[in-house]
Amino acid sequence: MKAVWLLFCLGLARGSIFRRPYQPHLESFGQQDSIESYRQEEPQVRQVTIVVDPNNSNDQSDLEQQFRYVNNEYYPNGKYIEKHTKKQKKQKKYKQQASDEDQTQLRYLNSEYYPIYRYADQKQNFFISKKVARPNQEYMPNDQDLKQFRLVKGEYYTIPRYGDSQSYSLMNQQDHKHTDAYGDAVQWRGIKIAVGPQSKVQKEDIESIYYEAQKAMKHPSEEVRQKYHEMYESVSEEDAQDANLNATQLLKKYQYPVEEHVVRTDDGYYLTMFRIVKETEKESKEVAERPVVLLMHSMLGSADDWLLMGPTHSLAYLLADQGYDVWLGNARGNRYSHHHVSRHPAQDDFWRYSNDEIALHDLPAMIDYALKTSNQKKLFYVGYDLGTTAYFALASTRPEYNDKVTKMYALSPMAYMSHVRSPLVKMIAPNSPFYQDLKQYLKDGEFNPSTELVYTMGGEMLEKEIGCKNIASNVYFVMSGLNVENMDVKTIRVIMGHLPSGASTRQVKQYGQAAAKTDFRMYDYGSEINQEVYGQPEPPVYDVTKIRSPVALYFSEHDWLAHPQDVLRLKEQLPNVTEYFQVPVDYFSHIDFLASQKATEVVYKKLIDSIKSNIHKN
Repeated sequence: MKAVWLLFCLGLARGSIFRRPYQPHLESFGQQDSIESYRQEEPQVRQVTIVVDPNNSNDQSDLEQQFRYVNNEYYPNGKYIEKHTKKQKKQKKYKQQASDEDQTQLRYLNSEYYPIYRYADQKQNFFISKKVARPNQEYMPNDQDLKQFRLVKGEYYTIPRYGDSQSYSLMNQQDHKHTDAYGDAVQWRGIKIAVGPQSKVQKEDIESIYYEAQKAMKHPSEEVRQKYHEMYESVSEEDAQDANLNATQLLKKYQYPVEEHVVRTDDGYYLTMFRIVKETEKESKEVAERPVVLLMHSMLGSADDWLLMGPTHSLAYLLADQGYDVWLGNARGNRYSHHHVSRHPAQDDFWRYSNDEIALHDLPAMIDYALKTSNQKKLFYVGYDLGTTAYFALASTRPEYNDKVTKMYALSPMAYMSHVRSPLVKMIAPNSPFYQDLKQYLKDGEFNPSTELVYTMGGEMLEKEIGCKNIASNVYFVMSGLNVENMDVKTIRVIMGHLPSGASTRQVKQYGQAAAKTDFRMYDYGSEINQEVYGQPEPPVYDVTKIRSPVALYFSEHDWLAHPQDVLRLKEQLPNVTEYFQVPVDYFSHIDFLASQKATEVVYKKLIDSIKSNIHKN
């Protein structure tokens, strides 16, 4: 009997009698699979014969990592095997993910999901480092992925037109031999573009993209470029603190009272507006009624545009100091207007809008809200860049809004753009020789080009001109250009923290379409869709001759986006231009209207004096 009881106890101990493997209760997790499916086999210890060179220390070190020595025999090291097994499984997982052509990854930031688009970041999918552009074929299993690269002598290299100056690519090989198979890089004034034997791109095409932009820039000496870059790098975090503050924080920091208002458009977008109403010590008759001034930002910009230089310099502060009821607008898609009743910024349908929707939905909603809240019948409108485009489109389409604006001030007016200088805008124009190669990166969604794409579409040229790669990597500067001598280094650091602020790809494409056309038109979907949307194969023209509100045009000789010839044409078309003012400063760039301290004296002072003289008309 004792023997039977002993066997029974031994059986319980070994789990061979009346005992089943432990199965956790998984119903609360929605899983009912048996734990058996997750069990792993016991590792088998097996004897291995090893041949080692005793004189080679590397062999001995590797042996100690992979094997353990027991009783004069070598056995596999379990920890080493486990580590490398996990590594292989991880690589297999990444390989499977990369093979999904249509996969869109999401990243979670500030309680929101945002898309990480394919090719947008070198770290995604193919693990391509910035300095070494040789992708591993193991992680590029499909033809779509291989379109980013060129096969040369058995090796894959990045296609030069999307390359970085530090990347190993055909663009950077000075002594690369000409090959009939892949062509060579065409160079113009240090700017290189890769072309092949079948390419229609010629040296003259490159010159047509960059020549006018280079001509409109002041070219600092090498010593000045080097000094400016050193000054940029030396700006302390304390001096650039404003780069990390939003509009509300900036205004509160400088003790300006601010209100946040949320406006819903008729197509479901929620727009944030900021209102500044500052009590002034001198309440004159002119400002006692607090006339409303609405400021509208640029393409890729936001309400921050009007706050970048701080008090005593930026227009929003100056108007508030004069006692005006200042409103800062925000178009859909920028950092302050990222919400919709049913769409999410992580999905492309949120970004399916052009400048037309901003003009016909956003602007009316903001104008009506500001007037209603302020209990006024009219307001002064100050637009810059996109802010001018939207107003001209609105006022020419909905004439009733001409009666709600006492006067419109257009800083760098952008309506007609056939003489645009910006390489980025010219490259994405449908008549550009580069358009067919670039259009695959201009699909519906947020405009968020990769570093390589920015470098190609003007960043390389800008870096050569100003000598600072940090600045030349910012798509806002690449699109608009700049004159470093007009801007304080600290201001540039602040700008880098606020711009770009967000926009849709369609918005940028619409400016490219304007560069290819001679008219001011609505967004071009293509003849077939145009027929369904507009009832005609071509997009309708905005008839600016119908704009009745008084307009002041402020422009400069060397603006990349608002060419003087295009502004002159606009002046001749508008029926009620009351001011036509060219900034009397050489090489006053597009962004100088916002960020040059010279703007305070030569632009803002004149603008504020003009508003004062028109208050009685409100």
